[in-house]
Amino acid sequence: MTEPAHKILVRKYLDWEKVSNRLSRYEYIGKHYNLKALQDCSEKSPYYCHYLAWRLGTWEYEKSFTFFNELLKHGILLPNWDKKIKAEDPSKRYEYEKFFYFLWELQVAKFFSDVKGVSVEWTLSGPDLKISSNGKTFYIECYTFIKSFGIELFIEDLLNRIHPRIRTLHTSCIKFSLPQNADTEKFLNDIFSPYLNPCFIDNKLKKAEKEWPVLLPTPQGIDNFYIYVEGNNQAEYISGRLPNASGIPENYLAVCFKEAINAKRNSNELSQHSNVLLAINFLLSTDFQGAANRQKELNELCLSEEIPLCDFGNAIDGIFFSACGINGVPSLENSYLKIKAGIEHPILSLDEKFNLLSAKGDSFFSQDGQCT
Repeated sequence: MTEPAHKILVRKYLDWEKVSNRLSRYEYIGKHYNLKALQDCSEKSPYYCHYLAWRLGTWEYEKSFTFFNELLKHGILLPNWDKKIKAEDPSKRYEYEKFFYFLWELQVAKFFSDVKGVSVEWTLSGPDLKISSNGKTFYIECYTFIKSFGIELFIEDLLNRIHPRIRTLHTSCIKFSLPQNADTEKFLNDIFSPYLNPCFIDNKLKKAEKEWPVLLPTPQGIDNFYIYVEGNNQAEYISGRLPNASGIPENYLAVCFKEAINAKRNSNELSQHSNVLLAINFLLSTDFQGAANRQKELNELCLSEEIPLCDFGNAIDGIFFSACGINGVPSLENSYLKIKAGIEHPILSLDEKFNLLSAKGDSFFSQDGQCT
C-alpha cells in the first residue's frame, strides 16, 4: 500500500537528531517525554508524529521550548502530578492539536499559582485544577477551542517546511469545517500528494514571481479553505483571487461561547463539584481573536453590541477566557472573566485583578441574554 503523502513529508522534515538534542537540553521536557515514546507515534495516523516530536524536530527557535520547559518545571511540583498528569501515556494523547490542550492546562496552573496566597493542585478526578485560598475552594476545567483550527495549523506548519511562501486562508467568522476523525487522513493525503513532485511547487513559485496569489489545489468538496503561494512584490498582487470578507463577528462570538460551554457542561463530573470555572483558550481561533479585539475597540467607543451568553447550566458557575499565545500566561490585557449572575464566586476574593477581569467580562456580554 502506498504511504500517505503527508507521512512521507513528515518523515522527510522531522529531524530526530534535533529532537534528541532538545530532549537532553531541556530538563523537564526530557523528564516528561522520552524519545522512544515519541518515535512510537511515527506510525499513528492521521499525523504520523507526536505533537512534541514535530515541534522539537522542526521548529527553529528556542523561546517556545524554554517557556514550555518552565511550565513543566512548575507543573511537576504541584500536588498529584504523578498520579494524574505523569500517569498519562504520551502515546495516547499525541495528535498535533493535543499540544495546545496540555499547554493550556499548564498555563492556567501557572497563572493561578502566581497569585499570592493561592494553592493550586491537580485533581485526581473531575475538573483539572483545585484552587484554594483563605479557606475557600473552587475548581477549574480547562478547554481549548480547537474545531478545524488544529488541522489547518498542521497543514500550514508542514507546508511551511516545503516552502515558506505557501500560505493557508479561510474566511473568518463563517462556517469553517475540515474533515475530522477517520476522514482526516485522506484529506491530508489529498492535500499533500502534489508536493511529492518537486517540480509542482517550483512551477507555482515561478508563476508567483509574475503575479500572485497563485492558488494551489484543495480537495473537491472542501469549502472556505484556500492554499496559495505568496509573491515577493506587492505590485504584482491580483485582487479578487482570495476572499476579502468576513462573517458577522458578534454572531461568531456567541456561537464560540455556546459551543465551548455545551462541550463541557455535562462532562468530567463537573456537577459534583462546587464553584466550577470553565477556562477557555481561544488561541487557535484567529477568527475569535479578531472578533474579540473588534468587540473591545467598539466597547471603548460605546458602539459595541453586547454578546448574548449561553446559559451555563447547573455545573458551570463562570468562564475565564483568553487567547494568550504559547509563550506566556493569561494576563489582565488578554483575558476576561464572567461569573454567573447572583453568585459570589471565590475567585473574586483572590486578588483585585479578578474583579477587573470580571468587569471586562460583564461589559463583553449582555447581562441576561441566552443563546438558543
